[in-house]
Formats: sequence, structure tokens, C-alpha cells
Amino acid sequence: MNMARVQSPLVPTQNIVPRNYAEQSAELRVLKDEIVGHVQHKEQWVQKGILETVVNTLQNSTPSRSRSNGKETANYATTSGGLSDDELVRLLCLQILASISCGGPSFLSPLHAVGVVPVTLSYISPNENPPQVVLTALRIIRNIAEATSAAPPGSDDLDVLADALFKREHVGSLYSILVQASADLMVQEQKRLVSALIARLCKEDTHQNPLTDGGILDALATILASFIVARGEVIPEAEKLAQKDGLADMIPAPALRGASLALTLEAISAIILNSRFRCCMFLYSPAILALLPLIEFTPVSKEPRASWSPDVPGIGGASRKSFGAMDYLLPLIPTSHLKSSSSQLTQFPSTGLSRNVFSSRRSQTYKFTGLDPTSEDSDVADHPESPVVPWLIYVVRSTSGFERVAAASVLTSLFKAGLTSPEREQALACLVVPLLCDLIKEHQKDVPASVQQATFIESDMERDWAILEKTPEVLARLVGASECLQISAHECGIIKTTAKLLKDAYEPMTSPLIPKPWTPNPDRNMSSAESSAACRLGPPGQVPLYAHKIKMRYSALTLVAGMGMLRDDYRKEAASQDLVPFIVESLAARPGKPQSPKEKAASAKEGRDRAGVSAYGHNPNRVIIAACNALRCLGRAVSVLRTTFLDHDVWQPVNKLMKHPNSVVQIQACTVVINLLATSSPMVEPLLGAGISKVLCEQAHSLNPGLRLNSMWALKHLVLGFENSQKKQLLEELEPGWLVQLISDDSSEEDTLHTRQRRSTDADDDEDMDAEASDEEESHSWVWSGMNNNPRRMNSTRMQKAEARLTALREADLNPARKARADATSIQEQALGFIQNFIVNPDKPSDQTELVDFLFSELGENRLFGILADKLKVRVVGAYGRRYSKTRDTVVLYPQAKIIMHITYILVHIAASIPRHRQLVIAQTELLKLLGGHFTSSSVEVRRALCHLFANLSCLEDDDDRQHCKQRALELEKLGVLSKLEGLERDDTDLDVRERAKAVVAQFKAPTIV
Repeated sequence: MNMARVQSPLVPTQNIVPRNYAEQSAELRVLKDEIVGHVQHKEQWVQKGILETVVNTLQNSTPSRSRSNGKETANYATTSGGLSDDELVRLLCLQILASISCGGPSFLSPLHAVGVVPVTLSYISPNENPPQVVLTALRIIRNIAEATSAAPPGSDDLDVLADALFKREHVGSLYSILVQASADLMVQEQKRLVSALIARLCKEDTHQNPLTDGGILDALATILASFIVARGEVIPEAEKLAQKDGLADMIPAPALRGASLALTLEAISAIILNSRFRCCMFLYSPAILALLPLIEFTPVSKEPRASWSPDVPGIGGASRKSFGAMDYLLPLIPTSHLKSSSSQLTQFPSTGLSRNVFSSRRSQTYKFTGLDPTSEDSDVADHPESPVVPWLIYVVRSTSGFERVAAASVLTSLFKAGLTSPEREQALACLVVPLLCDLIKEHQKDVPASVQQATFIESDMERDWAILEKTPEVLARLVGASECLQISAHECGIIKTTAKLLKDAYEPMTSPLIPKPWTPNPDRNMSSAESSAACRLGPPGQVPLYAHKIKMRYSALTLVAGMGMLRDDYRKEAASQDLVPFIVESLAARPGKPQSPKEKAASAKEGRDRAGVSAYGHNPNRVIIAACNALRCLGRAVSVLRTTFLDHDVWQPVNKLMKHPNSVVQIQACTVVINLLATSSPMVEPLLGAGISKVLCEQAHSLNPGLRLNSMWALKHLVLGFENSQKKQLLEELEPGWLVQLISDDSSEEDTLHTRQRRSTDADDDEDMDAEASDEEESHSWVWSGMNNNPRRMNSTRMQKAEARLTALREADLNPARKARADATSIQEQALGFIQNFIVNPDKPSDQTELVDFLFSELGENRLFGILADKLKVRVVGAYGRRYSKTRDTVVLYPQAKIIMHITYILVHIAASIPRHRQLVIAQTELLKLLGGHFTSSSVEVRRALCHLFANLSCLEDDDDRQHCKQRALELEKLGVLSKLEGLERDDTDLDVRERAKAVVAQFKAPTIV
């Protein structure tokens, strides 16, 4: 096609503003026909500067947005008529941009140079634009997202695109798209594109929370509910209850043709990930509550599968009353299968979980977060498991492909959030985990030679790759904190499968980049360095197979970490699969060929070309982070630490990552160093020689709480194995004053908020006052949309309970004061552990005495005891963070069990020194009184530590110490310690504590020289 024939006012050197819409449309249509499906034509036109012209034409054809008040917007989604002249110009401009954006990563640079993303996002509102315009605009964003994913390292990040798309003004447009009721295929395609964009781009809290607050999660849940209706899986009698609670109008019509269950589930999974509040927002979506309520159900059929009688031997595991209608869709589960030796774990603040599984963990969490522990029982009774859980299990079993993976991903989030019943873990082990393992094996195929350097791949293979990339990640999240589920996955041979996945991902390639198409005139296609950024093409994209391998590295490494989370035998098995060389190479941004120690010694960096493009590609930060997590989990096995890790010099690449420019990578590398510096590790000396102590001390001063936490954790391990001189040097390098600040810092976000509120009362600070007022207004404006000012809903007990729970969970999830307290408490725990390990030296009591005196001289004797006493006090914090809480005026903060334990053991080691030090501890009356209040602690470790402390305080060192020993015993008896020890001896539930208390009581009454 002759490019010269399109000589029109659209050429950048001419002025297009005076042209009328009809002429512009004709010229744009010719240009569109010229470039569609022809990459070289796109390149030539971009180099001529056509992008800037098209964008200007697009913006000039857009009238004022004064009509955005809604008066002219009602007909766009439903009108089937033609477009006006100006709308046609906009559509053609967007179609040209869509075609160019479809050209691949090389077009990203010029597209961003003309601001295509913000311009395009201004046309995604269905209330202000025709459906064709909205659809084309969404396709542009989709194309840019795909091109960014395939771009070479160092190109634009998807996070930048996500930040632009999920701004508040655009969230409203996305919501309007999802709630359209039209059956038009164009509208259904819009919904699919929005779901796909959310699934691809929504990864961070900064994106997930606005989508939740903006109604996107509710809209997606309503679409999911339409699938429930279409599949005929509405719980019987649900409509009657919905009518009573005012939810009848929320029951959607059956899903329309063109709707995608997989994309809907994937988008929901992306939003609710890692948040109990968002998980509950999904479960309490009005449409879900209307279709899947918690009501009693009696099946009509008397068949064994339908009745699921608990009287059948070996079947069930719960009373008949706990079965809902959805449970009858699932197979029978033998109770003897996969008995779990560990309870379900959760990383979220506990609200509404089953008592017999979480009671011990929940009491501490409630104390920390300030929730009322007395409400625990009623909360459990009021919030049993949602029928969504068994329905998702049924979807996993009844579907295939990506629908199965997406359903399992949503189910995993609910399980990790602790929103499933204790009995459900066994069902997941039998019904879900094997299916996911089989799905991985089913799609684990050899890649044909024809695909190795292919620029495009068939849709079937693309779908298979997407399933293979996602399934290991979902399985890793599901089994990570459950030994029962890990056993199930192990029985399916998942460790061997994972090893093959990771090894296949490191098969070398000729070139990871797409070759440029041949042209007889290469010089004409070269972008001049002097031309504007809008005319210069970027680097070519990655070959699809290469991008797939990078994603498989991440998924496989994540699954290695998941399977190595709990059991030593699984860690050893993973190491025996020769995975460590591949994990070590995954720590490098530019990896080489994974080699055994012998191969590495014999070869000269085969496959690594630092000046050019490596045959093994480039590992992005997410792969490096996943590799750190895998090493962290495998390194918990001492045998792996002492053999495999040492053989492969794991410490070297990890030590380099400690200075990585990305703070998240530094944090994850430090988690590996924590294990490498354990006393059982042979890599302490080489790490010290590489200067690890200086790096850790620097990171302990970081403003990043994650770095402070992990560096103090590593220093705690390091100081334990040091000689006295090394310990003193390390404390000086850390700085005693900073250590005191880490321990005594009780500042929280609430203090900051309080300061801001006080500042806002100053009449001279109008701007700050306005900002504070808007914050306060925003907090009080958050009302659960499920109520919708509907009188029936507002009077419904079920809806009231749901709103109360969501309010509490939102407080726990989003209040920055809680997060600040959690960070501070974790750092204090490790800092106290550092002091504990600093003064301990059981092999040389004289050295321990020296260390205690040195600690007193550096920190101050009275200052140290005062800080320890302060840590044991109950604090009442005013709710200055009212932006996130409307119901609580104060928050009561109880000392955490691990803090109490570390304080107690510090005193244990001081008292294990010489009589003078024991006398110093005895003189701390307030401190001992505060410790005495924890004899009834729910933590057995705390009670055991207290026995140890008072055993040391009451011990008799020699005859010269007899009078002092007697005096110490009398002082402790006055404090009520003896009676409390007798209570432990008599009533404690732990045998070890009872025996220790018995020995201490005997020592009180008749001390003997030890």
C-alpha cells in the first residue's frame, strides 16, 4: 500500500482544527484502514508524528463535560442509533490508538509521550460516551496492559497503569460499566474487559480498597450471583427470606450470554486478596446474601448422598445441624482421612472464628486490637460459615480450566482469612487440593519447537499457559499455613512436579526478545535520536514463551515456599530435588545457568553474558522476592542449612541483595539472613567477613518498619553466638540509645492524628483544617452500601449484624494506628530478644556477669528496669483515629505474651548472674508486681518463664548467700509470689509448668546450694 496517498490535513505539519467533522472522519478512516494489521505501517506513521495529531484531534472533538450532571447520560447505554459526527471522530481516533497500542511494547514509549492513558481514561464512562467509544477506550487500556506485561526489563511498570486506572474518578466509571443491565453484546464485552483489567492490575491495598469502597466489589458479586441464578443453585426458600430482609430487589436475572464466570471470579479474588474486611464485604454483598442465606435445610431426597447422614460410620465430622443446603452438593468426606496435627492458621485479626480452633490466638489478638474479649462467644455464634464456601468448592469440582483456578483462588482467600469452619479444612484437602495438583500436571506439557521464538501463540496454548502460571500460586497460598493441606498436596506428588516446573522455566533460549520484521529499507524505519519522544519507538517486546517462563519461575518458587512452610521432611525433599541451584540463580536479576557446585567450579559462567542479553533472561523483582521466600522456608531445616545451602554458597547472592535499591527486596533478603545467622549455621563467619553486621545495624536505623524488624531479628540471632568482646562491639555499632528507643517507642499513628487535629484548630492553618475536616467527613460518610437506606434492611437483624461486623473489620484493616502499633510491637519484641541474647552466656557465668554490668553501664540500670516495667503496663489510648472508628472512644492495649516472655527471660539471665544482680532484680518491686499479674496468662511460655525467673531469684549460691537468699524469699512472699506458684503447682493445665512450680515452691521453703 502506498503510504504517500494519505496526504491530508492529518499530517502533523498541518493544522486540523478548522476542518469539519465529516472530512476528519473520512481522513481518519483512511488512516485506520492503512495501519490495521500492518505493524510496519504503524511504525512509519508513528515516526511521522501521527500520535500527537490523533490525540489532539480526539481532544478537540470532545465537547465540554458540563453535561456530566447526569441529565444527558441516561440514553447512552441503551440507545441503538448511530453516532453523531463528533462522536464518530472520537471513535475513529480511539480505534486508531487501539490499533497502534496493539502493536506491542515498542509502541509504549510514544504512546506514553502523548499521554494516551489519561486521555483514554476520560472516555470510559458509559454515562458520558456511546458504548462503542467506551469499548474502544477499554481496549486501548487492555492493549497497553498486555504490552507492558510483555515489555523488556526496565520499561514501564504495570503499577503505574493501575494507579491511573483506579483513581477515584475512574472507579465510578468502572462501576457504571459493571452495573449496566443491557443485554447488548457490546456492553457484555465492556464488563469482561473491566473484569480482566481488575484481575490483571489490582494487586495492592491502594487499589483494592478504593475498588471496594467504590462499589466495584459489590457489582462483581452481583454478576457472580447472576451465575448462581443461571446455574440453578439458589438455596431453597432464599427468596422468602430476601423479601423479609428487603433484599428481594437484589436478586439478579440469570447471567447473560457473553458473561465470563472465570473473569468475574478472578477479579473478585484480586480485590479480596489478603484482607478479611474485603472478604467479608464480598460475603455480605446484598446479592450474595439474597441467594445464599444461612437457613436450615432439609433435603427431600432420602438418598445417602443427599441426606449425608452423620450416622454413617466414618462420614462427616460435624453435627447434622451444621450442614447447609450447599453441603449436600458435595461428596461424603471420611473423618479418618488426613487428620491434621496443626490447627488452621490465619494472618488476619480475628473476628468471628470458631472457638475450638482459634481461641488461644484470638484472645491475644483481641487484647492487642482493643476489641472487647467478652464479645468473642457471641461473635462466633452470630457468624457461622457462609454458604459461599461450599458453593465455591462445588464450582471447583464442577468446572474445569481457568474457572476452576479462579474459584479456588476466591476460596483460598476466604480460607486464609479464617472465614471457613474448622471441618472445612478436611474437605479442602480431599476435594480441592488434588484437583489443583492434577490441573498443574495436566497442563505441564513440553513446548513445541515451533513456539520457541514465535511472536504469536494460539489461543488454546495461551489459555493453557495462563492456567499453569496461576494454579501453583493459588495452591501455594492454600496449603501454606495448613499441615493437613500440605499432606494432601504431598500425597499428590506436588514437590516433584514443582521441581520440574522450576527447571523447565530455566531452559535457555536463543533470544528472549521479538526480532524486528525484515524490511528492504531498514534505515527508513530508524527513529532519529533528535526526533520528539512521540516519534521514537521503544525496544521490542519479549517472546511469549520467555514471558511465560518468567511467570513460571515466580509460581514455582512460590509453591516451593508454600510446601516448605511447616515440615522439615518436605524441606529436605525439596532440597533433594536439586532445586537450590535454580533458586540461587533466581536471586540474580541477570541469572546464569543453574549449576551444581562441581559444575560451577569447572565451568566459567556458562550462559551468562553481562554485556548482552542472557540466554536465561532477566528476573524481575517479584521473582527475586519469591526466591528469597523459598530460601527462607527451606532454611528452617538445619540439615538443609548446613549442607545444601553451604555447598551452593547461598550467603553470597543473599548478602548482595541486602543492598538492593528496592526496599521490599531488602526486607525479603533479610528474612533469609535471619536463618543464615542462626547458631547452627556454618555461614555466620563468611557473612561477618562480608560486613553483614554493619549492614544490619544500618537497616535497624531505617525508617522502614519492615527493615527495622528483620534486621533486629537477624541481630538477635547473631549476638547469641558472639564472644563478649564481639557482643560489646555490636551493641556499640547498633548504638545503645537507638536500642532503647526501639524498645521504649510506644508512639502510634493515633498520636500523629491527635497532633494533626490539634493543629487543625489553629485559625491560621486553614488548609490543614480543611484537610482534617474532609478526612473526618470521609470517615463518617462510609456507610455500608448494603443497607441502601432500605427500611426493611435497616430493621433486619441479619443485616444489622453484618453491618456491625463489617464496621469492626474495616477498623481492624484500615486504621493506620493499629498497623503502627503492630509494627512497633513486633520490633520491640525483637529488640528485647536482642538484649536477652546479649547477656546470656551459660558456659561462662563470669562472662555473663560482665555482660550484665556492661549493659547497665550503656543503657542505665534504672532506665532499663523502668522501660521493662512500662512494657508490662496496660495502656489506654484515646481513639484519635476517629476517621476509622465511630463507636470506640478508647482502646485498651494489653501487653503481648511474647513481650512479657522476653522481659521475663531478660530478668532470668540477670538473676542467673551473681547475688548482687539478684538483689537488683528483687529491688524492682513495681516490675515484679506487674509480672505477678501474668501467672494466669493463657500463654504457657509466659507461665514457664515466670517459674524460671523465681527459681533463679530464690536460689542459694553458697553459704555466704544464705542470709540474702532468705531475705529475697521473704520479699517475694510479700509480693504474693509463693501463693501464686502454689496455685500453678496445683492447678496449671501444663505438666511442665506444674513440675517447675513444684520445684520453685520447694526451693522457697528449703533452699539448697545449686
